[in-house]
Amino acid sequence: MAQRPTPDPGPDGPAPDWRALLAALDVDDEPPPGTSRRRWRRTRRRAARRERADAVAAVRNRPMHPAAVLLVLVLVLILGTVARCGGKTTGGDDRPPAAAPSSPAVAPAPPAPLLSVPADTGPNDVAEAWVRAYLSRDPLTDGTHQASARRAAPWATDDLTRNLTEEQPPGWGRQVSRGEATKAGAVTARPAGPDLPPDNAAQVWRAVAATLTVTGYETTQRTDTLNVEITRTTSGWRVSRVLGV
Repeated sequence: MAQRPTPDPGPDGPAPDWRALLAALDVDDEPPPGTSRRRWRRTRRRAARRERADAVAAVRNRPMHPAAVLLVLVLVLILGTVARCGGKTTGGDDRPPAAAPSSPAVAPAPPAPLLSVPADTGPNDVAEAWVRAYLSRDPLTDGTHQASARRAAPWATDDLTRNLTEEQPPGWGRQVSRGEATKAGAVTARPAGPDLPPDNAAQVWRAVAATLTVTGYETTQRTDTLNVEITRTTSGWRVSRVLGV
C-alpha cells in the first residue's frame, strides 16, 4: 500500500498536532508518589491548556501569504469605491432632493354673523330671502352642507335650521364630487298650489322659484322650486317647513 505523502511543514515548522493536544486533556497516567490523583489531573490539564494556547498563538503569528494580502487590498478598494459612488445623484450633487411644495389646505369659511330680520318683513320676502341663502352653496369654501343652512337661519325657525344641519340635502354629494358652486339669482315667491293648505293668519305656503347659476366643469343655469311654509312667530314671519329638499 502506498504511503500518504507527508504535508510540507512550511517555513514555520510543522503544524501543531491538535489531536495530540486534545488527547493530553485526558491523560490519566499514574501520578508521582506522594501526589493525589485529583491534583495530578488538574496539573496535567493546566499544562495541556498552556500548550494549546502556545500553539494557537504560533498559528496567529504566522505571516500571511502575499496572495491573501493582495486579495484583502483589492476587496478594500472595491468597497471604498462603492461607498463613495453609491449615494451620488446625477450631476454629482449629493444633496437630498427638495420636497415638492404642497398645496395649502383650504379652510372652511367662518360662519357669517346672523342678520337681524325686521319683525314686519312679509312672508313672501322672508321666503325669498331664505331660499336665496339656502340654495347658494360652494363646497370649496363652505366645507359642509351646514354652512348654507346657517346662512339662511335668520329667516327660519330654530327647529328647521337644526333639522337641515343634521340632514344632508339631495345633490350635495354631486356638488362636492364635481366641485360645483351654486348661486341664486332671481327668486320669486307665489302662492302654493291647491294641494297645500290655504293661507291663514298664522301660516302660509309659498312656491319659491330660484334661478341658480351653476359653476363647475362648465357654467350653466337652472331653476329650482321649493314649497315652503312660513309661520308667524314672536319675532315675525319665519320659514318653518320646506318640501323638496
